[in-house]
Amino acid sequence: MHQQRRVRAGAAVLTGGLLLASAACRGQVGDTTADPPPPAGANSPAASTQSSASAAAASAAEPEAAPAGAGTGGAGSLSISITSPVTIAGHVSTPVSCQTGARRYVESATGATGGATVTQSVRVAAYSGPGTYPALVTVSVLAADSERYAVEAAPASVTITQTGGSVDFSAATAAGRSLSGSISWACSAN
Repeated sequence: MHQQRRVRAGAAVLTGGLLLASAACRGQVGDTTADPPPPAGANSPAASTQSSASAAAASAAEPEAAPAGAGTGGAGSLSISITSPVTIAGHVSTPVSCQTGARRYVESATGATGGATVTQSVRVAAYSGPGTYPALVTVSVLAADSERYAVEAAPASVTITQTGGSVDFSAATAAGRSLSGSISWACSAN
């Protein structure tokens, strides 16, 4: 069934549907790698100065860590940003189904983050490979306070890549509330 996995802090930033990834997202779950031991003589003043210079250069080359719960995480993952009527943001490793055939693209996944569960699907007709398409999006949010918000077959523009895609959406629920946000996904490996 569904597995919950911890997400390493500082993976990526999701801004207006644009996902900016950092190297911190590698080794998503069960990462037990340790930093290599210091080289012999690392306690000498020359080695200490060299080590400090190397660390400063490395930190200048790599962007600052992003907020916890964000990231791309590789195959089988969702980055979720719901902005209305509740605020939910995070990243989850989860099975992501991406099916193509008969000129159709269908993606679906369920992920839990921040105490909420988000179930979503994207359907594209006239699919002919990676690109931007009009789509129908279904999103259901079970918020941490047990409130449920859902939109079904809401029109949206979706960008599909070789390995996943992203969608920004905003539609009214049956109760008239606006459900808005963005979701990026990476398809599970076949």
